[in-house]
Amino acid sequence: MQTYDIPYYLNYIPEPLLQHLHSTGSPTSVPEFVVAPGLQKEFSNIETDAAWRFIIAIYEQVKHLLDQVLQQRSKDREFIDHTTHALQKLNRETKYLSAQYKTVIGMTDNNNRLVVGPHRTNIQTIKKVNIPTFLKGDQVTLFGPPDTQKMSINAMNAIHRVPPNEPSIIAELVEQSKQVPRWGADNEDSKTPIMRNFLQACENLIGCYKKDLQFTDHRGKHYQLKDSNLSIPIKRIPGLGLPDGHHLYRGNPLPLHLYDFAMHLFHNWSRPQALVFYVPKLENEEEARYLRQMIRISEEAVQKIHPEYKIGSVGLFIVFENPRAIFRIQEMANALHPYFLGGSLGWHDFLASTARLFKNDPNYRIPVKADPNIVINHIKESHQILVNALTPFNAIKIGGMYGVLFEDNNPESYEVSIVGFIKDVITQLKRGLDGFWVAHPAFVRIGIALVQAWRMHEDDPQKRVLTKVIEALVPNQLEQEPLLHFILGDDVSGLDEADPLYERGVLAADIEESQIISNASEQEIRYNIFQALQYITDWLCGNGCVALPATIGNANGKQVFVRIMDDLATTERSRWELWAEVAHNRISREQFEQLLQQEISFIRNGTVTPTKRTQVKWEGEATLWYPIAIHILRCLVFSSQPVEFASELLLPFTFDEIRNAKDPWKKAKQLCPGHFEG
Repeated sequence: MQTYDIPYYLNYIPEPLLQHLHSTGSPTSVPEFVVAPGLQKEFSNIETDAAWRFIIAIYEQVKHLLDQVLQQRSKDREFIDHTTHALQKLNRETKYLSAQYKTVIGMTDNNNRLVVGPHRTNIQTIKKVNIPTFLKGDQVTLFGPPDTQKMSINAMNAIHRVPPNEPSIIAELVEQSKQVPRWGADNEDSKTPIMRNFLQACENLIGCYKKDLQFTDHRGKHYQLKDSNLSIPIKRIPGLGLPDGHHLYRGNPLPLHLYDFAMHLFHNWSRPQALVFYVPKLENEEEARYLRQMIRISEEAVQKIHPEYKIGSVGLFIVFENPRAIFRIQEMANALHPYFLGGSLGWHDFLASTARLFKNDPNYRIPVKADPNIVINHIKESHQILVNALTPFNAIKIGGMYGVLFEDNNPESYEVSIVGFIKDVITQLKRGLDGFWVAHPAFVRIGIALVQAWRMHEDDPQKRVLTKVIEALVPNQLEQEPLLHFILGDDVSGLDEADPLYERGVLAADIEESQIISNASEQEIRYNIFQALQYITDWLCGNGCVALPATIGNANGKQVFVRIMDDLATTERSRWELWAEVAHNRISREQFEQLLQQEISFIRNGTVTPTKRTQVKWEGEATLWYPIAIHILRCLVFSSQPVEFASELLLPFTFDEIRNAKDPWKKAKQLCPGHFEG
């Protein structure tokens, strides 16, 4: 019976499926290494023997350390769950917002490890960050996958996307800033991890760095990179927990983060601007130390092949999107030296993973998705921690994603979207952040102009540059007046560090009941079901991000359609909110099932109302995947032991043997017995 290098990966690829993938894989000239059929032929320029040997050599040196940190992650989950459950007896007579209410924050395990929360001793040594010249300046980052040549070219050319009605002051400020956008080329939450997509993304990025990527569509329209002011691509690799079942070594799936990182490094080692990465889902300094070791070993392997390579050329941005990581920023920064460049706060995953942390606490409430001011009202303390922790390092400090997009040719939708964007941007700049993420190229130039206007406002408010920008972007007085009052006023007060609820406030875990809408309300449950079903279906179709219709109220009180950019992180938020309401009996399974059936009918029938419409239609390829999305959502919501990440249930559907089956659900259950239990 085979033993596996990293048993944690069996959570994603159960052993029967893994053995099947191994038996049906294509042997290679690299001993004991098999790949999914067709990959080497289809991507022969990057899927080479030399690249594979390079990756395997790194894997052999780091696999035991990776296994240790993933085993420790599982042990920590057990400690968190057991402790949170046990504390409910102590908290039985204590109010949730009382200082006496006990949580797992600050508690140590049997090895005296502080599992969640800040260490009580100050960091003695700060290892300063050396920012490369090409990364200095404001960090306005467009995030999206490099799946296709067209998407990649549009992302690279983002600053050149000038709408016909752009106010002249925007162009002036963009020119004055001398800044170019960054492009978070996302191989993580906005990508379905089908290996052909990963390898195509690798090829596309090579073309971006070489600046020769071009494409002609079926209509004959030609796309190519501009001659100047191109975006700076920064690749986001997958997290430590995701395996690659398309490349198997001695029957083991390779770590997907390692494969993606090492393949990119192997082909782009000579291009310094290509060697900066976003890394998601790290949880503490132990995992950071593993990552540093992996990169060091990878660089040494490159240097053996290319002696001119300089050790220390890799740079890292860490996405602090976990309730454990937010308290360990400085420890993680030190552990990653000399690779660490800065960090960002991915707040969708941050809220989802906090909900998972508190899953056994029936009094916990995740901030509702219906709240349009989550960043303003619930993320301030986390922003402050990020800024305070990274400033001594001279590191780059970046906020999170603004994902409310406007509908084309809809002025009301544009106005609502742009008002929210301005509030989001200015709030983050007030808090000392160096930039933020956006979900669409249309926000890039406006974002750069807003940052430049803010800098000028800080230098000399009397010039009214910021006010002029607002007046140009939002001419409607009903929207403009409260917006100016907001951006020229003070930030929300937030919690003082001495407040006994401060650490829970950092995690937005100090909400007794939302003032917007109850988590258990029919409207909130419906919204989460409706959005999650569409997203999971589109993910299964191969699209890792999709803009889903929703409504937001404007100054007139009218509900206006916008598009909410959803990726896997936003769906994790939805499923944990739904799971908690069912698990803690705030709604019954029968009530949930009734609402689920109604939302299924709404989507299937193509219903449209003044406040609700479907983006992912029940037609074409989606007709195959909607029934499976329904099964998966039930598993996510009804399981008494819910999976850590939704991708544990989704990943089997990225393999051709299951994807191409006449009945993928039946085939998945056959190859993954007991895996899809709800």
